[in-house]
Amino acid sequence: MAITHAIPELWSAKILTEFQEATIFAGLANREYEGEAKGGNTVHITGIEPIQVKDYKAAGRTTSADAVTDTGVDLLIDQEKSFDFYVDDIDAAQAKPALMSAYTKSAADGLAEDTDKFLSALLIAQGTAVTGLTAVTDAATAWNAIATLKKAMRKAKVPASQRVLVMNAEFASFLDENDSKLMKANEFASTAGLRDASYGKLLTFDTYDSENLPETSKPQIVGWHKSALAYASQIEKTEPMRAQNKFADRLRGLHVYGGKVIRPNAVFHWTAA
Repeated sequence: MAITHAIPELWSAKILTEFQEATIFAGLANREYEGEAKGGNTVHITGIEPIQVKDYKAAGRTTSADAVTDTGVDLLIDQEKSFDFYVDDIDAAQAKPALMSAYTKSAADGLAEDTDKFLSALLIAQGTAVTGLTAVTDAATAWNAIATLKKAMRKAKVPASQRVLVMNAEFASFLDENDSKLMKANEFASTAGLRDASYGKLLTFDTYDSENLPETSKPQIVGWHKSALAYASQIEKTEPMRAQNKFADRLRGLHVYGGKVIRPNAVFHWTAA
């Protein structure tokens, strides 16, 4: 079946749905600044400076107003990634519309992986590296590493709610050991918390594993408050068409996005030496 008469908005919605379901980091980011994300745009995010608390009694029970000040950061929509593929009429006749759907999902998965790697690299580059940890070699030292990140967040006054943590396979493998605190806690419970990428709630963190962290050959973890990572995304164009030089349908699209760590004091990470 040809896609010449496909409605572009419907194709865009399909791509976005698959993309949101497949990703980890974008799903744990702050999306409230998304607005009208267009390639080359800048989203200006305004912040405020803390209000000073004064000793009213020591000031003779008098008070005066302070001028308020603000800060700001810019979220650039500066990433542009495309997909473009053919489906031959012969293939389409054999597989029917399901083939186009499968390729569309493949494109969406590629966009998800690309975005995840971009956002995870931002967190590692712009967050704070936790020091003083011994090598992580087993379940106990892995648990202690997460506890150290929790301590760093507590000292930075990061709220306990909406803390998230992502670890790579090298780190997660220690928590998978049968003598780890995680496995003992789940010994008589449902294994639902261990399905897919979720490890459930660990030491106040909603915890996940992902191989889209920058480091894949040695243990690495990153923890942050959801408000700390801003992300804006848009499937800007999707065009179904007939191929000009062959009997095939063609689908191409453009994904534009941007991300920024807007609260670097709420992002902490650790990587094995």
